[in-house]
Amino acid sequence: MDFDILRQLITILEESSLAELEIEEDNLRVHLKKPGERVQVQAAAPAPIPVSQPSAETTPRESAPEPATEDDTLVTIVSPMVGVFYSAPAPGEAPYVNSGDIIEEGHTVCIVEAMKLMNEVSAKFRARIERVLVENGEPVEFGQALYAVTPLES
Repeated sequence: MDFDILRQLITILEESSLAELEIEEDNLRVHLKKPGERVQVQAAAPAPIPVSQPSAETTPRESAPEPATEDDTLVTIVSPMVGVFYSAPAPGEAPYVNSGDIIEEGHTVCIVEAMKLMNEVSAKFRARIERVLVENGEPVEFGQALYAVTPLES
């Protein structure tokens, strides 16, 4: 890894509200942590977050399947960092997930490119993809919703 990139990562960590940053590339893993910061790790599915309903202009590919019951609550899979959202492993290849797909914990759902590093975003729980909320190649912010999903029992 280039030391300029390492310095940039340290600067990003210092200037952000992040407490910890971890990046893995090839056989090199960098784990940066602010001194004295306590990091909480979430083991369960995230709390439900309301997601707006699709507009009349939404294409059929983006529209959500009908929920199994009326009390189903959607949650979102969010971007872990600022970067560029990619729905597929490479241009011209099929997306990792589509609306209606069932995903298991650990399933890669997309890539967020940050500083020329490709970071896979994986599901933290079993779920059904209801809607893809970001266009391929679109810039995303830390914490921005990428997918609306319905959590499923394991």
